Amino acid sequence: MTSNSEKSSASSKLGYFSLWAIGVSLVISGESFGWNIGWAKTGPIAFFIPVVFAFLLYYSLVQTLIELACVYPEAAGPHVYVRSTFGKFWGTFIAWAILFEFLFASPAIAASLGEYISFLNGNSEYVNWIATGFILFFCIVNIFDIEVGTKFIIVLCFLAILELSLYSSSVVSAFSISNLISNTNNRYDFLSMIEATPFAIWMLLGIEGISLMTHTIQEKDFRKHLTLGYQLAFWTLVFLAILILILAAGGITWNAENWAIISQDNHPMPASLGLILDKKSIVVQLFTFIGLFGLIASLHAITLAATNQIAYLLHPFLQQKKQLRIVASILVLLISSVTIWTSQTALLIELSIFGAVCMHFAVSLSLVKSRHLKKHNPALSLEGESTRNIMQYKHHDFHPTRSAIFVWISVILSFFALMILTYLHPFVGISFILIGLLLMCWLRFKTRML
Repeated sequence: MTSNSEKSSASSKLGYFSLWAIGVSLVISGESFGWNIGWAKTGPIAFFIPVVFAFLLYYSLVQTLIELACVYPEAAGPHVYVRSTFGKFWGTFIAWAILFEFLFASPAIAASLGEYISFLNGNSEYVNWIATGFILFFCIVNIFDIEVGTKFIIVLCFLAILELSLYSSSVVSAFSISNLISNTNNRYDFLSMIEATPFAIWMLLGIEGISLMTHTIQEKDFRKHLTLGYQLAFWTLVFLAILILILAAGGITWNAENWAIISQDNHPMPASLGLILDKKSIVVQLFTFIGLFGLIASLHAITLAATNQIAYLLHPFLQQKKQLRIVASILVLLISSVTIWTSQTALLIELSIFGAVCMHFAVSLSLVKSRHLKKHNPALSLEGESTRNIMQYKHHDFHPTRSAIFVWISVILSFFALMILTYLHPFVGISFILIGLLLMCWLRFKTRML
């Protein structure tokens, strides 16, 4: 007979619907802002070239993460895949890279939230205070049980999709092909494409956060829930991204003034709607209000991921679960608050993407090596990981040719993206190298102490 506690535990596990909502919520802020910074580099039509690059990168990464999660169902995140194949140092380094991704995305989204509210009330004086207030609220929420956070994310996810639907229905009446092709700011040179690539990646950044939740997925039909959750989230986001980019580009009558507003704004969706309709229109005001929920959904999911990642890194020092989450939440609040007041949104986006791309490259290589190791050592598993009643799949359960194609696409594109970001921001690359050196020293010191 199944006890009540076992039933409760099973019901709290995540299914594909929850994973879809988490995946969409993690990313959907990328449809709300950031893409217009990419437009400033290439123009609206040319921007689709780096967007296609980002779609290919993320689709291949999703396939890679699905396979690794099924082979290592107990992993607490992508860093564990890297640790299992390349050792403790690289696993810990990628854990820090993942933390960079979510930790710097949080203040970027919070800052945009402050901009949205300032658009509503016409007062930009309190943008940073508003952003800090939202970070504080979600850091408090993230202290509590993950089940509460997941239910909240699902509600916010539907509100975010409602926002994008309202935007699309409002803009479509003004859409014309002539607007789409009349923009004279399109640039197809290589340097422009390079500079726009981080902001194309931003439109899907964060979906890999589902991999931080795989150890909470329902045991029964684990592969089905994981695959459906990832795939539905990815294609939902691709559809929304293409829809927003096309409608925004084709709905605005382009002139120098309108281009300056959209390409430099930190809340391009309400700003573009304000150019199509009257800024004081009830539709624009309603959209901007509902639009807050899309950003709120992403901020909640991203801060939750950052909190979980800090908790993982602090676990060797703090064993008590509640205390661990409190300390992790406080650190997210402090670091996010400092960056809100001292950094620009574009820089925060690029710092976040740098961490993400490091993870992409390492995880893709770990699948290549894991497949090789499994052929020679079928008993290879994750040392120190707990076990649940989950069917642990083998690499041969996945189509070898299809798997090889996607993993090598992911390796090549993520390496290319890493080179792009290092070229654009060499100081960030140097910072990651310094983090790696400090980490190496810390691990060596810890080993000697033990």
